Amino acid sequence: MSRTIRVMACMLSLALAMTALAGCAKEEPAETIDTEPAIEAQPVPIKIGTLTTEDALPLWVAEAEGLFEEAGLKVEIITFQAAQERDVAFASGAIDAFMGDIIASAALEAGGSPVSMVTVMLGATSAEGRFGIVVKPGSDASTLADLAGVPIATSAASIQEYVLDGLMTGVGVAAADVKKEIVPKVPVRFELLMSGQLEAAALPEPLLALAELQGAKLIADDTKGENLTQTVLGVSDKYLATPGGMVTVSTLLDVWDAAVDIINADPNVWRATLVDKARLPEPLKDSYRVNIYPKAVVPTAEQVDAVLVWMRANELLTTDLTYEDLVQEMPH
Repeated sequence: MSRTIRVMACMLSLALAMTALAGCAKEEPAETIDTEPAIEAQPVPIKIGTLTTEDALPLWVAEAEGLFEEAGLKVEIITFQAAQERDVAFASGAIDAFMGDIIASAALEAGGSPVSMVTVMLGATSAEGRFGIVVKPGSDASTLADLAGVPIATSAASIQEYVLDGLMTGVGVAAADVKKEIVPKVPVRFELLMSGQLEAAALPEPLLALAELQGAKLIADDTKGENLTQTVLGVSDKYLATPGGMVTVSTLLDVWDAAVDIINADPNVWRATLVDKARLPEPLKDSYRVNIYPKAVVPTAEQVDAVLVWMRANELLTTDLTYEDLVQEMPH
């Protein structure tokens, strides 16, 4: 084969090879760049269960001032007359979140209704949410030590019993000397105390203030030292597992902070709201000290762990729960 023919053959082979490579290149899909904007999660409706107590005041203020609507939230506040009714509603999915306490949250989690505490509603400091022990009018008792062996009315397996135990043991009264008379309903407990049928009772606000106003003697409360009572906002883990749920709760905490700013600027302005929403007793409507409320903050590990230890000691908790199981700090 002549040199010219060989060169032409090589050039033809090279041309065929280049064509084949070009054909292969066309078969490969071109790399594309996704220019579509990411779809951001939008808030979804939320139902919050509360009791008729002052702890939920920022929620009522947010509702009254239109803060939910301004933030693009659809919030339904559902009032329950008893904690048991509230807990049943949460467990059934009828509400997405609730105003409650650490004991209620732990019990729901252990019972198969996973919940995350996302903020303290009242009780972040010792000045918030007073709870105390009073004795009937005319009693000679003046210290907690005087109540060793004396039946003190409370409710069982509750935050009220937890605080009673904490106050008594805090001054050195032996557990064996802390006697309890179980009267579950707080208004009934108040009436029995004031009529002299009970020697002493553990009471939350505002009935604690009313008892003092009407002649009962305050023996101790949890405004000195560490606050033993934290009201929290618990949210269903199932609700938080959705992008819309996360956005809603984060925005809700922003609204909470805004409502707290409004209340704390002049708490007494909102006394009438407490009369309407929290059943503030008529004799207190002009004198009751409205709380200063905390900005959104999760309960501390010390607060939660102390409750869990007490629950286990009183055989109220068999599941090995931890702080991390019960608390979630939300961005907001």
